[in-house]
Amino acid sequence: MVGLFASAGWFEAVPYNRENETWLRGGMISPRAPMQESFYKQAIWVLGDYYKYAVDVVLFNDSIGYRWETNSHLWTIPMEFRESLYVFLMILGLSNFKRWARVRLVLPLCVIVGLYNGSWQFALFMLGFLLAEIHATLEDDENYLSLGTPNGTKKSVYDRHPRVFSFLKVTALTVGLYLGSYPIRAPLPHEASGFSLLTAWTPPSHVYTENHGPVYFWAGVGAGMIVASIVFLPVIQKLLCSGVCQYLGRISFSLYLVHGPLLQSLGYSLLLATWGVVGVGKLFDSERSPNDPTDKDVQNLENWKIVTTWFVFAINTTATIWVSDIFWRAFDAPSVKFTRWLEKKFI
Repeated sequence: MVGLFASAGWFEAVPYNRENETWLRGGMISPRAPMQESFYKQAIWVLGDYYKYAVDVVLFNDSIGYRWETNSHLWTIPMEFRESLYVFLMILGLSNFKRWARVRLVLPLCVIVGLYNGSWQFALFMLGFLLAEIHATLEDDENYLSLGTPNGTKKSVYDRHPRVFSFLKVTALTVGLYLGSYPIRAPLPHEASGFSLLTAWTPPSHVYTENHGPVYFWAGVGAGMIVASIVFLPVIQKLLCSGVCQYLGRISFSLYLVHGPLLQSLGYSLLLATWGVVGVGKLFDSERSPNDPTDKDVQNLENWKIVTTWFVFAINTTATIWVSDIFWRAFDAPSVKFTRWLEKKFI
């Protein structure tokens, strides 16, 4: 679809024969892919671009640092595939271990070592494995975290220190949200409170490079704290189980797949068209002609730019949810149903 849109000129792409102008490669949302001579060549280029990243980089050589330029936000799919294989291997390898050994020793060690050594993807998937084990353990044994009492009975930690535990849960969620907002680029001391200090505390494996940086470490820690706290926060769970959240969860994968192409096709084209109607494009001219806006009109055009941007955002968001719903009903849900049917046949 991206290849078709790009070859038809409906996609944010680098014009043909201008692919060597590197300044054109950085798009509004994602890197711009170069436009080819025909749809066939565009499709071949798109597939080659995906293969080079998904196979050469993700599966076999993560240090290449190749910049994926076609629908680049989908970089997580091959990454998730690779890490999922690690999870399956870990489940198989730890199947004969006692649950306490997995929960209290092996998996926490995997998370810590992975994060410290720069393998944040592996660490986060192991953290998911760990939290699933903890959740299953708590469902199986309500006294799993219990403490012995003088009269021989057991009383849960939650019951003995409810206020302390509630404070810890909320604190973990708050700190996790803070760490998750760590900036991508190196923060300056005057820009953000505390982030410069966190940079100094970052493990050496997370130094700033073209594709890596402290953000992966601190965002990973923050994500772990957020998810772990939600496991013990029924209030947040109730919110996430609402009808709207459940619906967005059902179409989330479809939303993930289609939002990029729609942003760079419908959203991009509509934004430029609306800016052209109200004259906002004149703000981006490097040299002004006598017909360009005066300084008094600049603020008015800036206001129009904000209004039209939000207008396009509303239209594009509505279209994205609608297309995601169609994709979910037509492909995603039937695929899940077929996979479950196939699983019952062989297992």
